[in-house]
Amino acid sequence: MDEQDRWRQRLRRLGRGSRRREISRRRPPVGAKGELPGELIDTPEGPVLRIQQAYPPEHRHGERPLRDLLGLTLAQVSEAVQETSLHGLVLEDLLFLDTETTGLAGGAGTLVFLVGLGRFRDGNFELRQYFLRDPGEERGMLQALAEELEQAKGFVTFNGRAFDIPLLEMRFGVGMRRRWALTRWPQLDLLYPSRRLWRRDLRDCSLASLERNVLSVKRGEEDVPGALIPGLYLEYLRTGEIHGMRRVIYHNAVDILSLATLMAEVVERASRPAVSLSAGEALGLARWHHASGRLEAAYEAYLAALESEDPALRLEALRHFTTFLKRAGLREEALGGWQQWHDLAPDDPRPCIELAIYYEWHARDYDAARLWAERALICLSHWPQDWRREQAWEEITHRLERLARKQAAQSAAD
Repeated sequence: MDEQDRWRQRLRRLGRGSRRREISRRRPPVGAKGELPGELIDTPEGPVLRIQQAYPPEHRHGERPLRDLLGLTLAQVSEAVQETSLHGLVLEDLLFLDTETTGLAGGAGTLVFLVGLGRFRDGNFELRQYFLRDPGEERGMLQALAEELEQAKGFVTFNGRAFDIPLLEMRFGVGMRRRWALTRWPQLDLLYPSRRLWRRDLRDCSLASLERNVLSVKRGEEDVPGALIPGLYLEYLRTGEIHGMRRVIYHNAVDILSLATLMAEVVERASRPAVSLSAGEALGLARWHHASGRLEAAYEAYLAALESEDPALRLEALRHFTTFLKRAGLREEALGGWQQWHDLAPDDPRPCIELAIYYEWHARDYDAARLWAERALICLSHWPQDWRREQAWEEITHRLERLARKQAAQSAAD
């Protein structure tokens, strides 16, 4: 029994008999009310429904026109988002890709029934969507997708690295017996840079949340929540009702357009002076620059983040900033940061330990080192009894014993 037969058996168990199966396979006649958008195209593997639309560079999605991307080189994008796989490509090489599926968990039983592809051609943004009218037409859809993918060299997605691309790779293997290592292609997955920039300012970094809070995108009433999409497709297969599918097609089209403007937004924020960002964005940018070795830019961004009036965010900034200063050999500058960290989190032994290390090994002030080591023990006394507390307690008591010996030797020398 092949996979398509298993799908039909699954639908019959949902209450669909042979008569309903034939009804669901009928397509509305051309021009009929409620007809699905698009056109039916033939491929060597069978037909597939394709919906396409072209957007001029002036088209605004939220607050940004699509032309904002045309002014970027992928070298700029690659540096901004730390995605080295994009080196050597141009914008026209990339497909902006999003899928709609029968399940959100993935796996061999998950069917991709709608694939949206956006691409810049001759300055315009072309959007093509391939819709699976029936599971039996999957080979036709995969064939059409293959022709599109063979003209591209990489992807722009949102969580595509973990979901969309592996799922498509699997469907090509199952549906066409084609081993195609799509997961190895260059890919800019916008989920990760978005989280770096906005996870401290937003309750979540879903694409819908970024649309509302960052891109100022307002979806129309015809949109549908993503969680309902798998059920709507099953209902479509069971009854032939297409109203829900028109909403899903709209939802997918907006997702693709949002990928384009989100890419421009991420690169622009990563290139902006830190003082013009929110404190949360500045901290995300600081860590981004730090990881990329852009130390001067990281320093400025950390300072901007430390201006936050949110104690939790300021505390996080202090933790990362003092680590940055210590690794850069700027321990004297880190002193004030460790003390502020201790003031904001008096039960945290880590700043006390850092201060004890500094005064013992760099300032050679054993009295101050002993004071901070003892404060670290007081902080640890509030920790629950576990192996981490015992290990830290042992290390600090060992430090105190060593400091006592050094103080004794110093007194004898005096």
